[in-house]
Amino acid sequence: MIWFTVELSDKPGSLAKMAAAIGERGINISAIVGIAEDTDGALMLATSDAEGTRKAFADLGIAFEEHDPEEGLDIGNHPRVAQGLADHGMGVG
Repeated sequence: MIWFTVELSDKPGSLAKMAAAIGERGINISAIVGIAEDTDGALMLATSDAEGTRKAFADLGIAFEEHDPEEGLDIGNHPRVAQGLADHGMGVG
């Protein structure tokens, strides 16, 4: 399973637009974690179709990073996500 990290624009509907683009391709979001603080936000998600997700993001012009858990998914290397989890009493270990 590939994890994707995306930063969405601070506009109403940004998350919905991204989710719709994935859903219209018949792709399921199988896992998701996100954090928003003021106008910044980061989202990590895994889907049922990594290649289709890449294409959906490319079509929308959304920049993303990929993370392969087999190579080690260190959520602590994503400061906003890690801090957001910590702010809500959750650890990253």
